[in-house]
Amino acid sequence: MVSNGVLEFVREDDYIEYFLFPRLVAEESRRNEELNEILVQVEGITETFCKNYIWHRDAFRVRARPGNAHLLEGQTPGEKSMTRENKEHLPAHLYGITHYGDNIEDEWFIVALLYELTKQIPGLIVRTVDGDGEFLLIEVANYLPEWANPETCHQCVYIANGALHLLQNPHEDTPLPVHEALQEIRDNPAAHRVGNEIENCISRRAGGYPGKIHDNLHCATAFVPVGVAALLKHKPALIASAIREFCSRDAVDMKVCRAMRFFPPENRVNTRITFTKCLYAMLVHSNYNPDRRTGWNLPSTSSKNYLAQSLGMKIACGFEILASQAKPNEDWTTNRHWLKYLDTLKGKGYFQDFLEGSKDYMRLLEAAKDYYRINLSEIRENSLTGQQLLDDLKSIDCNIEEFRKLEATLPPSDDDSWLAVSPEDLDKMLHERYGGDNGEEPVNGDSEMTEKLAEFLAQKSPFDGVEVPTSENPPVRPQRGVKKVKGKVHFAAEETDSPAGNNVDFDPDAFQSHVKNLLDLVIPEDKWDSNSDMSDYGEDTEIAKNIDEMHLIKTNTNLGIYMNQMDKELAKTTIGESFEKKPKAPSATEDTFDDIEDFQPVDIDLNTLKNMMESYQAQLGGPGPASNLFGSMGVRLRPPGGDPDNKAED
Repeated sequence: MVSNGVLEFVREDDYIEYFLFPRLVAEESRRNEELNEILVQVEGITETFCKNYIWHRDAFRVRARPGNAHLLEGQTPGEKSMTRENKEHLPAHLYGITHYGDNIEDEWFIVALLYELTKQIPGLIVRTVDGDGEFLLIEVANYLPEWANPETCHQCVYIANGALHLLQNPHEDTPLPVHEALQEIRDNPAAHRVGNEIENCISRRAGGYPGKIHDNLHCATAFVPVGVAALLKHKPALIASAIREFCSRDAVDMKVCRAMRFFPPENRVNTRITFTKCLYAMLVHSNYNPDRRTGWNLPSTSSKNYLAQSLGMKIACGFEILASQAKPNEDWTTNRHWLKYLDTLKGKGYFQDFLEGSKDYMRLLEAAKDYYRINLSEIRENSLTGQQLLDDLKSIDCNIEEFRKLEATLPPSDDDSWLAVSPEDLDKMLHERYGGDNGEEPVNGDSEMTEKLAEFLAQKSPFDGVEVPTSENPPVRPQRGVKKVKGKVHFAAEETDSPAGNNVDFDPDAFQSHVKNLLDLVIPEDKWDSNSDMSDYGEDTEIAKNIDEMHLIKTNTNLGIYMNQMDKELAKTTIGESFEKKPKAPSATEDTFDDIEDFQPVDIDLNTLKNMMESYQAQLGGPGPASNLFGSMGVRLRPPGGDPDNKAED
C-alpha cells in the first residue's frame, strides 16, 4: 500500500502556513456558502494590503476548507502538519501556505497581514506555524511565562482581534484541541492576551506594514533586451522569478544563457526596475562572466555604465532560463523540481527497496507523480512558467523606439550603500535584534577583561549551559525534568529499569569546590624558590617532591603520578620561556640570594588575555570558540577606532 505519509512528509522548510477560523453563524446547510463569502472578504483585504508588494516566491493565498477536513485526499503537504500528531478534525476554515525562499521578510509581512485580517473581520481567529513550529513563540522566547515551553505550547498560540493570545494547555499528554482553544478565546477574549513586552517584540518584526513596504524596495537602472523591458513594464513582479532562476542556475541553464534564443542582447534599452532589497543583493553578488560570442560587451568595472549593463545581462539571462523551461507537454525527465522531489523520496525509503523498473516500483512512481501533479505544483501556482512568459511576450508591445524616448527621463538609481555593512553597523543591528550587553560600554583594558573571565568561570554551569543571572533578565528556568531546591538540583528520575527513588542529589557548590581543587595547578608560593621557568623543574628534586606530595594530598596516587610525569616531560622543553612574566618589583633591600633576584612569576592574566585575543584574531571575524566564550562572558570588544596605525596583527 502506498505510504501517503512519506509523500506528504517531503517538503522544503522555507514555508509559513496559516489557518483562518471564522465565526460561522449560518445553519449547517449554508456553512459552505458563508465560508466562501468570508473568503471573498479576505481576498479583498489582502489585495489592498499587499498592493506594490513583491513576493519573493509564493504570494499569500487561501482557499476554503469545510469542517472535518482532517487528512482529506488532495491536501497539500503543509495542510497535514497541524493534525498529523493528534488526528484532530478541524472546524471549517480557510487555509494557505506560502514558500518564501530566501526572503524571510515575506513571512513577517504575512504575520502583519494576519493581524490586519483579524482586526477587520470580527470573530476571525488565526493560527500560523512555519518549518520551526510555533515561530511566534520562538521570537518572544525571552518574555514567555515560566510554564511555557515547546511541549506545553503546541496549538496554544493564536491571533485574534489584532492581538496575540497564548493559552495554557490543561491536558498533560496531548496537544490542546483546536476547537477547545477557539471556544476559550471567544468566551474569554481578554483572558489570554499576551503582555506588552511580547506584543512589542512581535511589532518590531511585523509592525509598520503596509506603509513599510517601500522601505524594502530598491530601484535601479538596468540595460536589458527590449523584450525584458516590455515584460517588466507589463508585470513588474516577474523580476522575482527571473532573479531566482538566474541565481539557482545549473549547467543546463548555462548552455541556455550562451544561446539567448528568446532575449538576444542586440536590442537593449535602459529601463528602471524595482527590486526588493533581497533580490537586488542576490543579483549584485551573483558572479557571472558571460560568453562574449553571445554578444555581451560589458564595459570595464570602473565604467559608470558597468553596473547597469551587468544588472541587465543577469536579468536577461534569468528571463532566458524561464523561457527555456516552456514545455507544452509534461516532461518528467527535465523537470528539476520533480527530480529533486524524487531524490528525496528515495532517501526516505519510499520505494521500499523495490528494483527500479519493477511492477511495484512503477506503481509507487506513478502514485508519487500523481501526488506531485495535484499538490506540489499547486503550491507554486503563482510562479511564472516559461510558457506563460512566452505567451505574454507575444501579446504585449515591444516598440524599442518608445523605450528609447523614455531613457532620457529616467531618474537616477537609488543609493545602494546599504549593501556595505561596517562592523560597527553589524554590532548595532545584532544588539537591536538580540540584545546582550544591556547598554554597557565595550570592554577596555587587561584587568577588566580578566575580571570578566574570572566572573564567568565562577558561574554555575548546569547541563543546559552557564547561568549568568542579571538584574534585568531572570535566571534561566530549569528545563523539563529538573527541579531546583535551595542550592541543590534534583533531576527527576525518568522511566527506567532502575529502582524507584534513585534520584540524584547534586550540590553544585560542593561539586565546583571539588573540581577546582582537582584541577588547581597553582604552585604554592615559596620565598626561596628558584627560577620559575619550566626548563628548571628537573634541577630541584626537593621542590618536585613537594609538588608531588601536594598533588597526592589533593587528589589521589594516580593523578600525582601523572602530574609528576608531565613535569618531567616539560623539564626537557623550553615552553616555560614562552610565557609572559610579571616585571620584577624594585626591592628596597639587597638580598644575597641570586635565585630570588632572577625570579619572575608568570603573569597569568596577561597570558590568558593574550591567548584569547590571538584566537579571536585568527577567526577573522567569523564564529569560533573565542567569540563564543566572549559572548558567554558578556564581553563586547571595541573595534579599531579609525586609527591607521591601529591594525590587528596578522
